[in-house]
Amino acid sequence: MSTDVKMFCQCDHYSNGKQYSYDMCPKCLGKGYYYDISFDPTGNPVLATGTIKLQQEVLKIINDERGNNLFFDRWGSTIHNIIGTKMTNMPVAKCEMAIRMSLDYLKMLQQSQNASYDNMSDDEILLDVESIQTSQFSRGYDINVTIKNQSNEIYDQTIYTG
Repeated sequence: MSTDVKMFCQCDHYSNGKQYSYDMCPKCLGKGYYYDISFDPTGNPVLATGTIKLQQEVLKIINDERGNNLFFDRWGSTIHNIIGTKMTNMPVAKCEMAIRMSLDYLKMLQQSQNASYDNMSDDEILLDVESIQTSQFSRGYDINVTIKNQSNEIYDQTIYTG
C-alpha cells in the first residue's frame, strides 16, 4: 500500500472543445472526478503520496464493489448494492454504515501494512472518520465524508453516485 499511481483527476468539465455543466459532463459523468493515469514530462507515471494518497484510497474503497479484489476480499463498499441501478429512497443510516465499514477496513489494513512494512507516512494513514453526510438529488446521491489522518489533518471527500 506504499506506492500508488495517481489515478483520480479533478474534472474541469471541459471535453472535446466544449464546456459542460457538471451533471452533463461526458468525462466525469457528474462525479466531479475521473479515472486517468497522469505522466510526468519524462514519461513516468505520477505517484500519489501523502494526503493525496489517503484521499485516493478513500475514493477507491468506496467506489470499488466489495468482493471484487482478488488480494483483499473485504476491499470495497456495499454501497453499490444498497443504491442499485435505479433511484430509490436509500436509508441514510444504511449508506453511512456501508461507508463506515469500508473505511474501518481501510484503516485496519493501513495499520496492518504499516506495522509490517513501515512504509507509510502519517499523512497517508486514516485515523478517524469525522462525519458522513448523504443527500439525494435528481440523478443520484451526494456523499460527503470528512476524514482525519494520523497527522490530525482533516479533509473532505465528496462522492457522487447514481
